[in-house]
Amino acid sequence: MHQQLQWIVTIIGSLAVTVLSVRAFSMWIKQEYAAAATTLVGAAVLTVGVFFPGFVASLAEEALAAFTGTGVEEPVDKPSSGPPAEPSGPDVPWTPLLAGLGGIIALALLACIAAGLRARHRRRMLEGQRRAELEARHDGVRDAYAAFTTDILAVLDRPALNDVGTPETERLILALDAARDARTAPNTTDYAARVIALEIAWKAADQHARKAGINYLAPAERRAVQQARHLLTTALDDAGNTHERHAAYLKAIKLIGTIITVPHEAVAAVEAATRRALPKK
Repeated sequence: MHQQLQWIVTIIGSLAVTVLSVRAFSMWIKQEYAAAATTLVGAAVLTVGVFFPGFVASLAEEALAAFTGTGVEEPVDKPSSGPPAEPSGPDVPWTPLLAGLGGIIALALLACIAAGLRARHRRRMLEGQRRAELEARHDGVRDAYAAFTTDILAVLDRPALNDVGTPETERLILALDAARDARTAPNTTDYAARVIALEIAWKAADQHARKAGINYLAPAERRAVQQARHLLTTALDDAGNTHERHAAYLKAIKLIGTIITVPHEAVAAVEAATRRALPKK
């Protein structure tokens, strides 16, 4: 009867320890560390009480003896007339002991799994944030360059930025291509390096173009650029005569085409602005 009661208590205790372990694991995943630690301590105490009742009873007896000031009298061995009995080994409860050891190992594995999942989730979050920041910086350079290529007056003021024969501009174009390719690749470290190189190349090319202006062109080309800029100012003037604006646009584009290569985006923007001003037939 006593053995059956012990097995019932062991089974119920094992279920309780399992429930507490799962609960602690769930709290750990939710980053409720204080509650998880408290639950794990409760599971450990319950494990000791269920699987090592003799140890608990011994501690209780020692505590009671220390509190009351009485000790447990050790029985005095009386000489026996018969042959000495062979010493028997200690009766070790192997089944509860192994069950308790398995519970401790399970708790350790659950803790390791929870820590691994948390670390993986955090790495993914940090990776996503870093990727978003890099893409925003990449888009900043692309938007700035796109704004230049669609502004024909800016192209005339900084022709070196549109001239691939200029070393700074050539490096910028190569950096744009490299960053575009790296953006679609999963390697964030390589993408970060490409974005940094692009930012440096853009700054260098833009500063060089602003400093050079149209002075690096031949004198005749500089005069043609100045004349084309004057014509484009007339073409883009909303208050001007419609036909004069369109004529100025055509003359400016023809003149510019003999000097520098104008981006198609800039030509399209000016053409759209002048066409809107023409009367519809």
